Amino acid sequence: MGLRFRINLVISLVIVTFCLLIGVILVNDQKNSIREEIEAGTKITAQILETIISSAMAQNRIGQQSATLVNFLKRMGRVRANEIRFYDLGGALLYESPPSSYKKGRWAPSWFSDLVDPKLSEYRLNLPIGYILITPDSSRSILDSWDEIRKFALLAIIFYFLLNILVFWLLGRWLRPIGGIVGGLSKMQKGDFTVRLSSYSVPELSAISRTFNSVAQALQDSLGQKQRLALIAEQSSDAIIIHDLEGKISFWNDAASRMFGYGLSEIVGKSAKLITPEKAQLQIEQNLAIIKKRDRIDNIETQRVTKEGKLLDVYLSAAPLVDPSTNEVIGEICNIRDVTEIKLKEKVEVELDQNKRLTQLVHARLEEERRVIARELHDELGQGITAIKTIGTAVVKKDGTSAETKENVETIVSVASTIYDGMHGIIRQLRPSSLDHLGLRDTLQDALDNWGGRYPNIASNVSLGRNIDGLSEDINITVYRVVQECLTNIVKHSEANQVDVEVSKNKITNAKNTISELRIRVVDNGKGLLSWNEKETTRLGVIGMRERVQGLGGNFDIEEGPEGGVAVMACIPLSNL
Repeated sequence: MGLRFRINLVISLVIVTFCLLIGVILVNDQKNSIREEIEAGTKITAQILETIISSAMAQNRIGQQSATLVNFLKRMGRVRANEIRFYDLGGALLYESPPSSYKKGRWAPSWFSDLVDPKLSEYRLNLPIGYILITPDSSRSILDSWDEIRKFALLAIIFYFLLNILVFWLLGRWLRPIGGIVGGLSKMQKGDFTVRLSSYSVPELSAISRTFNSVAQALQDSLGQKQRLALIAEQSSDAIIIHDLEGKISFWNDAASRMFGYGLSEIVGKSAKLITPEKAQLQIEQNLAIIKKRDRIDNIETQRVTKEGKLLDVYLSAAPLVDPSTNEVIGEICNIRDVTEIKLKEKVEVELDQNKRLTQLVHARLEEERRVIARELHDELGQGITAIKTIGTAVVKKDGTSAETKENVETIVSVASTIYDGMHGIIRQLRPSSLDHLGLRDTLQDALDNWGGRYPNIASNVSLGRNIDGLSEDINITVYRVVQECLTNIVKHSEANQVDVEVSKNKITNAKNTISELRIRVVDNGKGLLSWNEKETTRLGVIGMRERVQGLGGNFDIEEGPEGGVAVMACIPLSNL
């Protein structure tokens, strides 16, 4: 898109924005005007009806009041922008005012009506014989507003197109010389420094023309010197080294001195093997062979050695140094970048990733073992206890059993029931089976309800997002374990009487993209972190929660709550899993 079109587009957008703002102001003014008009009309109508009807009602017998009132309303007809309906005490409609004849059959568009309609409520006038409903009708006022705004819009559109045509024509006239300037720059880009621009009628473009011609002349005069200076990058942040085809160094910039520790006088004339470890000596000969063929070397990973003997991991790029007069390769230009810290960081990241995978594997194996143990307890021990209860019940019901035997058997059945309930509690601690059947939200709600029943002295405020189901098993069990461990710690350590639990799925927008994350937040009003000792803040429960969350690529934090107590927060990314 050319400059002419872009400037014209900007002007058009400004005009459109201005017209839209004016339109918004007009619509708002019309809405306020309609509201004031309708409210005033409704108020006056109600006052007139109250005054006249009360007088008419007093002058007629009760049996004739309804007929008199209907006749009066018919004679009065439609009152301004109001619809009048008269109902008897049974709710039957006795009279309805005729529709407005003003601009009959015409209506404003529904979207415009929605914008400016004041939406006033009905006014009810209660009478001994029934009631009158006065309904404000703003449709005619809205239609008048629509006609006015439509005229304004038509005028604005005509003005918009006329102004655009004028601006487009003027811009075309004023910017016509830019084509010549661009053509001159294109020739200069190709190396033709003899190109010159003519003078233009527009003062600013004429100044550009004079400056262009001065620059072209300066470049033409200093071309030889610039070609030599182009080979040297003294101010580069990377080490730049130039050596001949025998490997002897002829140029060494300041960055190379800082990287390797050799001053310029110490290194010039020395072999490049001086900064190359023995295992990479052969690489110099191989690189020179490539350079002699006029090929480039791009970012090969290698090593170099400093004056103190320290090995550096570097990226090396090289290009042939060509004599402009003979067009022959006379040496090699090397660009060396120290990536030791980058390599160390990559190594640490790899180790962290390995540790994360190991943690995930350990937790997965642990959950699998818990699942197996829970299943075995349920299948084996559960069946045995059920059998004991069944046999005991049969013995109690059997005729001829002594009272003492029945009492002992009932005790056995009671103990077996207690063991059975305790076994189910252990099974829930090992593996909440409802995760596989009900989903995360219902499982958490059930666990929190059970916990609240066991500890009624601790009030709980629970907020579980409706969209937290359908996640992976790893995420489900991690969320469950984190909430479970937090509740356990609250009971053991906090002495709290209030706990807030929140699990929700949120979208986070950053500069690059939008990701989803699962947020866990458990806050109590207990003693807080100040009462914890070092062992408590580093105990296995907290460490386990942190490892589980970080193993899924999330963040885990524990800090003082907003009103005392402890706040545990975890965020698990969903888009990256």
